[in-house]
Amino acid sequence: MIYVGIDIAKLNHFASAISSEGGILIETFKFSNDYDGFYLLLSNLAPLDQNSIIIGLESTVHYGDNLVRFLISRDFKVCVLNPLSTSAMR
Repeated sequence: MIYVGIDIAKLNHFASAISSEGGILIETFKFSNDYDGFYLLLSNLAPLDQNSIIIGLESTVHYGDNLVRFLISRDFKVCVLNPLSTSAMR
């Protein structure tokens, strides 16, 4: 399994990917919260097996909504996490 974590913000997001063994597959990179940025994310994920990817991000107001719709429309598995739950895990 490949886990992609995305830190959502108003203008720019940050993403990275790790394997289920904990190895870093994609170092953290920044992408904009628009279609150009979403396609940059796709190009970074392209070398990976899409069927093995789970994308996780915190629900942050509405800033990630377009990205979530974009990823789901391209058949990615996306998990939107409650920030209170993720805060409790730290």
